[in-house]
Amino acid sequence: MGAGVRAHDPKHRRHEHDGRDGEPDAASLAAAYLYGDVLESVVERVPAPDLAAAARVSREWLRAVRAALRRRPRRLPWLVAHVQARGGRRRAAAYDPCAGAWLDVLSPPRHATPSHVRLLRDGARGDRVCALSLSGLAVAGDPLGAAGCVSMAAPRVWRVDPVLAAVGGRVVALGGACRLALADGEDAAAVEVHDEGGGGGGWVTCDPMPDALRDSASATWLAAAATDRRVYLVERATGWASWFDPAERRWGPARRLGPDPAVTVWGVAPGRAGAGVGERLVLFGAKRADKEAECTAVIQAWEVDGDTLEPIPSASGDAMPLELSERLFPREDDIDDEEDDLDDIDGERLSIGVCGNAAGGYVYNAAEPSRGAVLYELREEEEGKAKQGSAAAAVARWEWVPCAPAVQAEPLGRAILACSPVGLDDLAAAVASRAPH
Repeated sequence: MGAGVRAHDPKHRRHEHDGRDGEPDAASLAAAYLYGDVLESVVERVPAPDLAAAARVSREWLRAVRAALRRRPRRLPWLVAHVQARGGRRRAAAYDPCAGAWLDVLSPPRHATPSHVRLLRDGARGDRVCALSLSGLAVAGDPLGAAGCVSMAAPRVWRVDPVLAAVGGRVVALGGACRLALADGEDAAAVEVHDEGGGGGGWVTCDPMPDALRDSASATWLAAAATDRRVYLVERATGWASWFDPAERRWGPARRLGPDPAVTVWGVAPGRAGAGVGERLVLFGAKRADKEAECTAVIQAWEVDGDTLEPIPSASGDAMPLELSERLFPREDDIDDEEDDLDDIDGERLSIGVCGNAAGGYVYNAAEPSRGAVLYELREEEEGKAKQGSAAAAVARWEWVPCAPAVQAEPLGRAILACSPVGLDDLAAAVASRAPH
């Protein structure tokens, strides 16, 4: 009963004497003694950055990594923080929800991505950073912003604060036009679609935003979510919402979302997806807590039908745990207890940001991203069907995410939070160190 490695000697012999003075190093020993089912069982528990390194040890380890990911897919997206520091310097960090740790991302090559970036929502691949100028639109080639950009011509209308999204291979620019530069016939709420495949490519002008959104036709005032079919827009203050289909170049119904009239700010993200289920959204609302309450804000989530923009009757609202919402919007000790002052301050402080996909995402304080974020995981559709007859909330769990060290290191910088699946190739190219912070 000899050691099982002997049957694999030809495959592993090249790893036996990689150390100095004939002594094998740790990686060589691991490659020699871990294989088959044992190897697959081990890599199932390895954090993603180490998994990226393990996949490069040998072909057998690469097969084991792929098999482990097929058996236990890591469904939750990563939170990516892009920080623009003073002087144009840019840095980034990525949060692995499986390992529960932030990872530094290598600085992009010079001119790989412009220093002044904004966010492009992408329902299929995840959010991307991009830069828009009069000369063109440059979109990062990977979710971590470390690869080179894909460049295209700028939209025909000069835009300073548009909503940008990618849906089904088409890039959409909505609103945000510079009113002082509008030509005759141009609209501040103009919508353009860039389609390389149809009509010879280039930007095509579509119907402008619905009347309900025209007064807030910019990224500052609109929350946006992109899916594989549509771009969804929700006015942050009023809850008016609609969707745009780039393939058919048409708008859906405009409706005021109002599950709770006390909500003062809204956010939106893609919802659950399943066989035979149409598109869904997760609508987030934040409101001030009662003056007797121990917390400042209450944040709640509702599931919404993507076609009609109506709340789904079978799903109940799900509130974020109060201890987490209090960490996003902490009560200031130096605020006077006078009623008028408290109303004014709380009204200004409530501002939520949301980014996510069909598996889950992150909610954060948009005015102060340095507060941290809250991860939410959506309940899987099959699990919801098993609970027929009861109102199953869309959110299965909430979890606190500390602030990225990159954001803390640049207190005067501008932080952009994005959400995306991150693959092994992305990690191998962009993660500077495997040590978590």
